[in-house]
Amino acid sequence: MTNKKGQIDSAKVVIREVFSRFWFRIPDYQRAYVWGKDEISELIDDVNYASEHNPDGQYFLGSMVLRKATRTEDGVSFEEHELLDGQQRLTTLMLTLACIRDRVADVDLKGACREMLYQKENRWKNTPGRNRLVYDIRDNVGEFIERYVKNDSGSRSPDLAGIAASKNLSLANMAAGMQTIHSSFNDGERFSSAGEFDRFVSFLLNNALFIYVATEELDDAFRLFTILNDRGIPLSNSDIIKAKNLGAITGEKDRGKWAEYWEEVEGEMGRDEFDRFLSLVRTIYVKDKAREGLLKEFDERIYGAKPPLLELGAATFEAVKAYKDAFNETILFDGLPASLGNAYRNRINVMRRGLPSTDWIPPVLAWYRKFKAQKLIDLIERIDNKFSADWIVQFTPTQRISNMNDVLKAIESTANPDDVLSSKIFDFDRVLLMSLLDGAIYGRRFAKYVLLRLEYLLASHAAPLNLPDEISVEHILPQTPAKASQWVKGFTEEQREEWLHRLGNLMLLSRRKNTSLGNLDFADKRVRYFEDRVESLPNSQRLLTLTSFALVDLENRHNDLLQRIRASY
Repeated sequence: MTNKKGQIDSAKVVIREVFSRFWFRIPDYQRAYVWGKDEISELIDDVNYASEHNPDGQYFLGSMVLRKATRTEDGVSFEEHELLDGQQRLTTLMLTLACIRDRVADVDLKGACREMLYQKENRWKNTPGRNRLVYDIRDNVGEFIERYVKNDSGSRSPDLAGIAASKNLSLANMAAGMQTIHSSFNDGERFSSAGEFDRFVSFLLNNALFIYVATEELDDAFRLFTILNDRGIPLSNSDIIKAKNLGAITGEKDRGKWAEYWEEVEGEMGRDEFDRFLSLVRTIYVKDKAREGLLKEFDERIYGAKPPLLELGAATFEAVKAYKDAFNETILFDGLPASLGNAYRNRINVMRRGLPSTDWIPPVLAWYRKFKAQKLIDLIERIDNKFSADWIVQFTPTQRISNMNDVLKAIESTANPDDVLSSKIFDFDRVLLMSLLDGAIYGRRFAKYVLLRLEYLLASHAAPLNLPDEISVEHILPQTPAKASQWVKGFTEEQREEWLHRLGNLMLLSRRKNTSLGNLDFADKRVRYFEDRVESLPNSQRLLTLTSFALVDLENRHNDLLQRIRASY
């Protein structure tokens, strides 16, 4: 089909076709590849779940926004698509195909993966050799793909461990991504047999799909990208859920009351935030990870369950109101019982600032609706410990969500809060947790949370813990001390390497860092750099009481902080 200039094409396309019908170019204005273990393992989990529970259905991976162009290489012209949106998923799928090729023995599947990744040159057919994805970004991605994606066994290369530790963001994440994919494929709980893995691969290639929109005009392509990313759709999920439920109410007075309530909440929270809140309500009822969009989850897994988990109409509005009231009190502290005090408020604020997601909130809301403030602080302590420990020891998002859903199930099934609090659902691996926290933590996503937790542990709770809006993790012994500095005289190179990124050498600062001041000797750094940046941070303030920061001071600080963390868990 020949497209008219300015025409916008849109269609569904399964992965097998994505990697056979299209040639992609990642333009140089695109950001680096940034997906990590969480995003990759979650994608594999979701596709695998869909392949098991809905094997004849389709699984929506997202959208691609493309700009069509004609490219000529070696005298051969072909259609190519600049990828404006969808790079992270498409790159992950490219890495996944390479890992599948290097894992299986099936000759046909190996060959199919090769053909999807790379078109072999055939001069008799006037066919040039080219990769499915070409990256214009200038950080050696092309060379990485040639060596580790295109070549058989490349995804199993021992070089990947070193590349994953490098400072080249795209290459480090691609190398680590391949390791994560192989680790996921080798996980006996995910794929307990070769048949299960084959089912996953077949479903990925033939049932997982993108929706693409493509145009020849760059302005049109950017406009489409902006619309999709700004959620420029006239109806939000909450609008449609409201309409479905209002339609199930017969009384005009009740319809008016609930319509007004819904609009008030949406106005207060904003559309996107309200949709996120409704996803928390969804979790309370379904007690399983969301596999589809919010609307489909409500339609199929709440209203479509047998029997329904919640009835359309007044019952839904009353449930949303009950959980919104619980959210206002427990999370926003609007009407929170005075008995809970600042210790509760401060812990919630640290959790909201430091934890990687809000998956811990549904059990809090479910508890509060059932038991109100009874032993709520004890629940929060256990949830914080369990969720943060699972995160730090590198449980996947799917595993963390599953563990919080176990807490929801326990709350629903018991009439006695003590039975929930004494349950083994809050158990975690303390030995592994403390081993990780005793090591180099700077640069890990959880480092800021651990330091925020220490601010909470050292606060008096006589008043709210006033956490600055802008907060950063800073080294005390700097990363690049001057050769003539006290840091170099007082620490050997081996000692600096051993202690640089560990807990005892880290602190939180308000406001942005100032690298030049950060390299001062301790006496000057304490006054000129730390003093006015720790006013509301009790743990960081304690550093101002030290007059020196020699190795013994660092070791003592580290052991003290580690012991406080250990005791809190």
